[in-house]
Formats: sequence, structure tokens, C-alpha cells
Amino acid sequence: MATASFAENDTLLNNSMGQVSIYRPETNDELWKECTTWLTRWEVLRSDHKANWPTASIVDLANILRDGVLLCKLLSKIDPVCIDMKDVNLKPTLAQFLCLRNINLFLKICEKNFALKQSDLFEDTMLFDLTNFHKVLCTLSKLSLCSKARFQVPGFAAQKLKREEEMIFQSLRSVTIPLQSDTNYARPNWLQFRIPCSQSADWEEDVYGDLCYVTLASTVPEHPQPTEKRDFVIKELLDTEKNYVDVLEKLRKNFMLPLINQMKPEHHTLVFFNIKDLKDVHAEFLEELFRIRTHPSTRISNIFMRFREKFLIYGMYCANLTKATQILQELCDSDEYFNQTVIKYEKEVNNGRFKLRDVLSVPMQRILKYHLLLDKLIEHTSESHEEYNDLKRARETMIDVAGYINEVARDSEHLEVINNLQETITEWNLAPNQKLSDYGRLVKDASLRIKAHDDQKNKNRYVFIFDKCILICKQLKGNQFAFRDLINIADYHVDEIHNRPVLNKEARSFYQFCLVKNDNQNAYTISLRTAELKQQIIKAIKDCIDNLKPKELKHTSHNFELHTFLQPTPCMFCSKYLKGLISQGYKCSTCGISVHKSCIHKAGKCGHNVVTSNSMTNGFNDPLRDKLWFVGEMDRVSASMKLERRENGTFMVRLRPQCDTNDIYALTLKTDTIKHMKICCITEPQGRDSKKYYLSQSKFFNSIEELVLNYQNYSLNENFNGLAEDTKLLWPFRQLKAVVVNNYDAKDKFQVSLRVDEVVIIIGKEGYKEDFWKIRTTMNEVGFVPSRILNVEGEVRFES
Repeated sequence: MATASFAENDTLLNNSMGQVSIYRPETNDELWKECTTWLTRWEVLRSDHKANWPTASIVDLANILRDGVLLCKLLSKIDPVCIDMKDVNLKPTLAQFLCLRNINLFLKICEKNFALKQSDLFEDTMLFDLTNFHKVLCTLSKLSLCSKARFQVPGFAAQKLKREEEMIFQSLRSVTIPLQSDTNYARPNWLQFRIPCSQSADWEEDVYGDLCYVTLASTVPEHPQPTEKRDFVIKELLDTEKNYVDVLEKLRKNFMLPLINQMKPEHHTLVFFNIKDLKDVHAEFLEELFRIRTHPSTRISNIFMRFREKFLIYGMYCANLTKATQILQELCDSDEYFNQTVIKYEKEVNNGRFKLRDVLSVPMQRILKYHLLLDKLIEHTSESHEEYNDLKRARETMIDVAGYINEVARDSEHLEVINNLQETITEWNLAPNQKLSDYGRLVKDASLRIKAHDDQKNKNRYVFIFDKCILICKQLKGNQFAFRDLINIADYHVDEIHNRPVLNKEARSFYQFCLVKNDNQNAYTISLRTAELKQQIIKAIKDCIDNLKPKELKHTSHNFELHTFLQPTPCMFCSKYLKGLISQGYKCSTCGISVHKSCIHKAGKCGHNVVTSNSMTNGFNDPLRDKLWFVGEMDRVSASMKLERRENGTFMVRLRPQCDTNDIYALTLKTDTIKHMKICCITEPQGRDSKKYYLSQSKFFNSIEELVLNYQNYSLNENFNGLAEDTKLLWPFRQLKAVVVNNYDAKDKFQVSLRVDEVVIIIGKEGYKEDFWKIRTTMNEVGFVPSRILNVEGEVRFES
């Protein structure tokens, strides 16, 4: 069957002859639009939802209904006592078994409480699989016309379908609506963040704006008044941070503390989760930011870099936010005295303008704003400004932090789904302490038929595909499953056989493929009711196999395994966090380094004691951690051994072990011998960020980067008489191998020309223009080229 795709103006549809026709959306689509309007009037669908847009199509309505949540909320709106919303899984993340559970609850209550007949009801799979969406609309029409509903909001009638409309509804059968739960291996660029929360995004934004921006005019005294756009952005950062700290303090002082004796300890902890810790972190952060006013040499970028790890506390705060607001609402609904107490405090704090549950969403909004504020600051900072590149690095760091927080929140929900599933499984014969989450994410679940090749009988089974296994269950009544088998995905491969349907004894069509054990000792034939579902299952299994055994492993000798990290962990090569709570990335069982899947190809050969800034705990939060010449903490002896066989001019900057002075950095350089030079640091009276670095008092620098860049271009002998005239910092300790993917002709004397397939060594990523890297060719030419023409293959391994 061909796949229908919904274009902006035309829709491709499959008719009964398998041919493709064009549907014009402006004709014959009244029924689903009437349904959309009806749901909007009941206020279960927002007026600005995509299904209400002028360009909306039927797929937009189908998508919002598929998980059953909106349908259950609709029943609660029509008759608040007919359904207990605790029985509804509000975050099914389109796990099929949870969606079907919600849909069946809706159908059961329609029959029991709204007197709909069995013949009026659609089947659960008609909605989830979109096999008969017209029947879904007919059921909703019947519901809209029942006595309980029609006296509150006028209903809509389902008319007999015209042929063109029938084609539209049939076309939904071949539309693949993307699942909202995606895997964690190929991460998107974090330009937008969608942390789950029960509140409207627009309303959250309004609350955040009013609380953090409302008093901008008089918050922070100016020294001096801003005159440039850049200064106004800095003022915005400081003012909004001051207001935000005030919000956190009011939450703590006016709600958290007074309510402590009126709530159960577990409820109080849940509702005000991490509020005190957030207040402490941001009070310290604000104090650091205030130094910008009094000490102009203070670098905003360094402040953000230092707080990078502390901001990770938001991960669990945002993950907990939905639960916190739900518990708060339940307490207010069930205890009128408690509700009136909360209202009283709300009036005292902000005259009742905002509810406590609204203010609880402000921290989530604030942490997602920092990269935008930095973006605005970069926009108004000259490229020649000494902090320009550091600001860009700080922005990327805050994007990374926001991405980490986003994934922790999503994975927290995902773990709830998995734990919910495990509670419904009986006859579990694995170890009592074995958890389903140990097998990774739930990737796909479906009902199918399966036959082991040593068994003559096809069996109806419900399968759950996880990152590392396929869980096979028998579906029981009452939302229960009986454990039957568990298949380790890494031991199997897919044999697709053919795409032709197979008829069973009841003359029903099934689409089959085989799951074959790699040693050919066992195999299963899997039968599914549609070709689309077959392809979805095959893709899910193949993706899992690729994640367990990535093709990129052929480029490295590391023994990488998919791993769940219990603590925030950075990738060794890109320095960005491995995001989420489940199967975040890969860990080498030999040397222990951790990487993203996309960074495996850079890993090169495995070494038992790899030394890089990113694998050093003491160097992880250092602003220098991604520099090729920075190695984290290392003593003189180790540094000498590392450089002993390297060519002259090779250098490293290291953290001096157990150093309790201000001079924590050292420069080690290979010349005819190994030279160790302490990088001295003086802190000016203005504060901790007003530092100057130097090798000798002949020249001072604002940062280590400036110092290194200077001595890459000018001789070190101005500091040390014993050094030759031409002694410079030439080759960083870490170097990257890359292949040229596009021809490039040099544009000035600082650049070099390259041709496709040339192999070059990357020796620097700064010192020239944005997105230009410093490289060394096989002919020992050194210069700059655009990073986009290079494909990095991994780190160069030197003999030690």
C-alpha cells in the first residue's frame, strides 16, 4: 500500500484500486471540523491548537485523540463525577498499551454513564491504528447528542459519508503519525525545549513575564546608565535574575515554610521540590552577576560556565513539576480549609493575580531563557570583543544544559510508563530484583501473532520492544499481562521474507517476517495485521540492534556498550552531556570513556589510561575543558612522560594537583627538553573574576586562552632567557584527524587550500574567524580552513 502524505494544499489518497488521487481539503470535510469545533467549545481543545488552524487537516484531529487522554478529559468536563482522572494515564507517550487503556476507559464510561449502545461505539484499535476514524467521529457525535451533553453545548450530527469523504477517512490508515516518544541516541539540536507540564505554555509564559519583567525599571541601580544595546541586554539579564531570585524567596518564605505543618511531609516535599536549593543556587549566581556592574573585567561567560553543573538540579525539578501541580490541585479540591489557606497566601503575596501552581512553573521557564539572553548578548557584541567567542561557548553550554534538563524530564515520565507496565505483568519468572528499565527504553509495543519454529501453533501475544530485549506477554483481562518469554535483541536479526500478505484459516490477511537467532539455532515467525505495522516493528527492532551494535564501532577498537549513567556525564569528545536517565550513551568497558553514539567514530584506538580534559573529573567544569591543549589535572612527572616522545613545540596546559594557591595552572612544553612553567595568577581587588594571568611580569593576560594564543604567535624567550628565539607553542597535546570533503581555495595568507580526500590534522579551533579551524597538512602547511569542509574521524593517537 502506498503511503499517503498530507501536503499543504493537496492530500494524496489511496482508493480501493491502489491508485493515488488528489483531495482538495476545502471540500467535503464538514464532519471532522464540526467535531473539532465541538471539542473546542467544551474547552478540552485550545482555540489555537493546530486542529483549529485554517490549514488544518483531519490528521491533526486524529493525532490529538489517539492517546485517549483528551477523550477522558472530555467526559470529565461533561460530567465531573463520571470518571476518576487518577485512572487516566495523562502521559502515555503513545505507548500503545497505555493509549488503549485510556481509550477503553472512555468507551466503558460512554456505555455505562452516557447510555451509548455497543453499536454506537468504535473499537479501541479503530482510533489508535486509525483504521476507521469515521466510526470514532460517529461515536463522538452520539456522545454530543446525549442528554447530559447537548444541554450544555450543542452537539453535531454524523451524516452519511460521501465517496470523497470515505476516501479521506480511509487514507488515515496509511498515514504514519510520528510517535511523541523518540529514542535517545541521535539527539536533535536543542533549539526548542518542550518540558512536560500540565499548564498552558502561553499562560506559563505570561506568568513568567509578569513576575520576572514587571519591575525592570527600578530593580538594579545603574553604574553607569546603559548607553549601548549590549549594556541594555546585560541590564535585562541582571534585572530579570534579581526578580527571579525574589520569586524563589517568596515561594520559600510565603508558601513553603507556612504550609509545612498543613501538609503531609511527602506532599510538602513533592510540591516544593528543590525550591530551597534553587533559591541558594540563584542567590549565589546573582551575586556573581552583580560583579559585572562594579568590576567591568568580570566575564559573564565564565560565570555561566562555572554554574553549568549546578543548573542541572533543574532536571529533576522539571521532571517533578507535573506531579507537584497535580498533588497541589488534589489537596485544594479535597480540603477546603487548605484551599482557603493557599488562596489567603496568594492574596498576601501578589493580590491573587497568580495561583501557587502557576508560580511553580516559573523556574522551568527561567532555565530555558538563559541561552536566549546569551544569544541576544552575542548579537550586540562585536566579533572583535575579547569575550565574543567565550559568550558563544557559554550559549552552547546553556543550550546543552537545557537539553539535558529536557531529556531528564522526558525520561522521568518514560520510567513511570515502564514501572507502570511492570506492575501489570504476572507470572514474572526473572530475578525478583530485575527491573524492566534495566532493558532501556520502551521503543514500541503491539499486539501480534508469533510462532517459534519448534512449535506448530501460532499464538496471539502482546510484545514490548525495549532497547535491549523483546518482552513477550499474553494479554489478560483487567489491563494485565502474563509473562511468556524474553528475547535478547543483540542475539537476533530480522529476515523480512516478502511483502505479500498471507491468508490464515479464517481468510484474514497477515504480513510476516522472521526473527532469526544469529547462530541459526532458533527463529520466530511474526505475523501482523497490516503492512504498515510490520514495517514499524521491523524498524524498531533494527534500530535497537543498531544501537546495541553501532556500525561506527568498526572505526574504533574501544569496547563500547550501551550504558545507563547514574550521574551527569559528559561525552569525552564533544564535552556535551549524555542526556536523559536511560541508556544515555556508550561506555568503553576497557578504558571507561563515555561518548555519544554520534561521537563513536572519533574515538580511535582504545587506551587503558586515556587522559583528556573531558575524562578528568577535576577539569570537567573548567572553562578550558574543550581546548585541544588542556588535559585537566596532571602532575609534572606524568606530563613529562606524555610529551617525551612528541615533537618539539608540543604543549599542554594542566591543572596542578593538590594546588591550594591561586596559581592552579601550569604550561608544559616539549623543546630539546621538557619545560614546566607555572602560570601565575593575580586577583585584582574587584573580585574573583577580575584575574590576570602571566608567565612573567613582562606581559599580563585576561585569560589562559589569551596567554596561549599570544605565545602561539610570539616567542616565549621574553619570559625565559634559556629558550631559543623561535620557541613558540606550536602543536597542542591533543590533535584530531580529519578528511577534506570539499575543495577549498585560500582567501588570504592565513588560510590554506585543500582538495577532497586530503587528510589533515586539526590543531586548533580558535584564533581566526568564527567556524574556521587551524589545520596542518601532510606537507606541513599550517593555516585556517572552514570547519564545514572537514569530516573529523577521531583523535590522533601518539606513541607513549
